[in-house]
Amino acid sequence: MTLWRLELLRLWRTQRWLILLAVFASFGILGPLTARYLPGLMESFGEDAVGALPPMTAVDGITQYMGNAAQIGMLAVAFVGAAALAFDSKAEMAVFLRTRASVRDILVPRYVVSTLASIAAFVVGMVIAYVGTGVLLEWLDVGSVLVGTALFGLYLAFAVALVSLTASFLRRVPAVAMLSVGALIVLALLGLVPNVARWLPSELVGAIDVLIRGGEFEFWRSILTTAVLTVVMLVVSIRRLKVREV
Repeated sequence: MTLWRLELLRLWRTQRWLILLAVFASFGILGPLTARYLPGLMESFGEDAVGALPPMTAVDGITQYMGNAAQIGMLAVAFVGAAALAFDSKAEMAVFLRTRASVRDILVPRYVVSTLASIAAFVVGMVIAYVGTGVLLEWLDVGSVLVGTALFGLYLAFAVALVSLTASFLRRVPAVAMLSVGALIVLALLGLVPNVARWLPSELVGAIDVLIRGGEFEFWRSILTTAVLTVVMLVVSIRRLKVREV
């Protein structure tokens, strides 16, 4: 049995794929529902509450989904990724794997499978959100949605690579996941610095909102930075794990 098949079976049997799917799919359902029915719900609390709420549009069906996906969804991705990439967390398993394969052969399948599972779950949620928005509110430009989805998929690949890098410093799964999420938050906060945001991977999170509102595609800098950092973090992770004592 190859390590690729082993990793697929591990993801399936532990049902971590189901965690990702449940999180993103549920947000895909809630996004359009919130955009469609939140004003009516707020009206039941009084006219003042409705007046304070900005008018909801079809765009909000997608942005509501993206907001949850970029927060709680990323937390789920971090924990699932950490469970796969922090393979040194259990000494017995680490020794078993390291004596039968190189660190690169161990890490790459785990990274690729975790990344693809995260992207697949996100895409399922996006499809649900897009269809729900179209049925309940208005159909949005599918091209903009597809491009925005692809950009967020690249961000997910970056996030899982960051989890891999964190796992080369720490061993415990919860610590790896939480520190990775913290690092993503810090990167997002750096976007408040003028002229820095356009280079940050976190810029890709809001790309779909810009595109479906008719904004121009100005994400080449973020794409370049994200791609380079993803490769660099994976290379550094492999090198650090090679020399780390179990």
